[in-house]
Amino acid sequence: MKNKCLSLLLAICLLLGLAACGGDGDDKGESNVELNIIDDNYRNWYEIFVYSYYDSNNDGIGDLNGVTAKLDYIKEMGFNGIWLMPIHPSPTYHKYDVKDYYAIDPVYGTIEDFDRLMTEAHARGIKVIVDLVLNHSSSDHPWFKAACDYIRENGTVGGDYGDYYNFSTENLGGYSAVSGTGYYYESRFWSGMPDLNLDSEKVRAEIVDIMRFWLVDRNVDGFRLDAVTSYYTGNVDGNIDFLGWVNTESEKLKKDCYIVGEAWEGSDYLIDRYYESGIDSFFLFTGAQATGTIASLVKQGSGKQLGELMLRLEETYGDVILAPFLGNHDTMRPGSFMPGEENVKMAAGVMSMLGGGLFAYYGEEIGMISKGGNNSDPAKRIAMKWEPKSIYEGCCYLPPENTTVDETYYYYPSVAEQQADKGSILSYYKQAMTLRNMFPSIARGKTEYFPEGQSSYICVVRKTYGDESVVIVFNLDTFEQTVSLDKATLGDISLAGELLTNPDTQVKWDGDKLTMPPQSIVIFK
Repeated sequence: MKNKCLSLLLAICLLLGLAACGGDGDDKGESNVELNIIDDNYRNWYEIFVYSYYDSNNDGIGDLNGVTAKLDYIKEMGFNGIWLMPIHPSPTYHKYDVKDYYAIDPVYGTIEDFDRLMTEAHARGIKVIVDLVLNHSSSDHPWFKAACDYIRENGTVGGDYGDYYNFSTENLGGYSAVSGTGYYYESRFWSGMPDLNLDSEKVRAEIVDIMRFWLVDRNVDGFRLDAVTSYYTGNVDGNIDFLGWVNTESEKLKKDCYIVGEAWEGSDYLIDRYYESGIDSFFLFTGAQATGTIASLVKQGSGKQLGELMLRLEETYGDVILAPFLGNHDTMRPGSFMPGEENVKMAAGVMSMLGGGLFAYYGEEIGMISKGGNNSDPAKRIAMKWEPKSIYEGCCYLPPENTTVDETYYYYPSVAEQQADKGSILSYYKQAMTLRNMFPSIARGKTEYFPEGQSSYICVVRKTYGDESVVIVFNLDTFEQTVSLDKATLGDISLAGELLTNPDTQVKWDGDKLTMPPQSIVIFK
């Protein structure tokens, strides 16, 4: 365990407003603090829509080489995992309708570019997972085209690919017509996304081959599974059974393969059911978005709700890798739904202190928003703003179908500007991610909550993992608060880190009383 002198040094560095003692210069992710990053799947994950991230060849479209070019930035920010949204050939900008599961969309680059990204990411200790879309393919996929051609030529379902999709002679709900044949196919999302027949042994064999190609041949670290509640419409048990099969087959290919699933449900009970499959993680939708538990308790300033939430999550989910997040490509960004910069920061701070492996959406770290009444799907995938000169400078055009080109998407400054500002949202995110990388117990520890004698705005918890314990104190009030910390209960603690929404404020600790600035978080060891 670190000694008290080191803890004091860290505290002094943080009080100076540095991002957990790490500089903002071109240090390629190096830092003056002692990190303790464990090689497991409790990571700080960074979701990237490649199209809008960084353009390396000046065609206005982000690409894999652009992601590689920004790996040092990602590492310096404290992220040690990347989730790449779909990268396969597709007729749409979002690429959730896949034409070829074994290839890279040419607008993003080549398979060689992907291999180089993997090599460079792993060299920096960054794991990479890719989106795996199993509920449906594109209607342009050769499997589907061949299946429909057979119906047109023979008047019935058959051939090599007839078993790959769900066909019917009845026009059922959620089905679309195979034109001129009298047949219909399941397409729950839209006609361009025919649902795969996941009971087909041929389809399951294809899925194993696809997973082998990416896990073994391309050395990816796992998958994000799209729309897992839609595999078998209205059949939770069927979804869970299929996920269990995916988990078993993936572990045969790579034992430490990490999988996170999108089980978009409105209660912890419903999300928790999906963990019966053995899948590592499912996104914590109950904590996300404007009405989620994280945003709600920050807006209300309720320390009591936060302490109870942390206990309830552990009690409900048990020993799993939770996947908390604030927003993603399907939801509004936290910069849109949190009122004011301090609240944007505090929501990120609370999320960063939760257990599990958190997920942040690219641009979240600079407060990118959806504004002006345009909350369309493309509007949630706007170009990352790297430089202040233009919304396009150094990167990408807006995605197709996004008709609003508006600086109000960038209410807060660019990456370059925020890197130079110790009080920026970016600096706050960097400090939060670095603290998670310093203290493994934040993500992995067992939580104890100490509400006795505290203001309703204050939350005091202790997290213990192995021989490390940290005490985390939250002030969710918009005013200064003084906190009494009982050494008889908490032990001999020393100041080890802090997150301040206003870096010009100061934490005061006399060994007994803690004076906390508005909306601040303090860590003791």
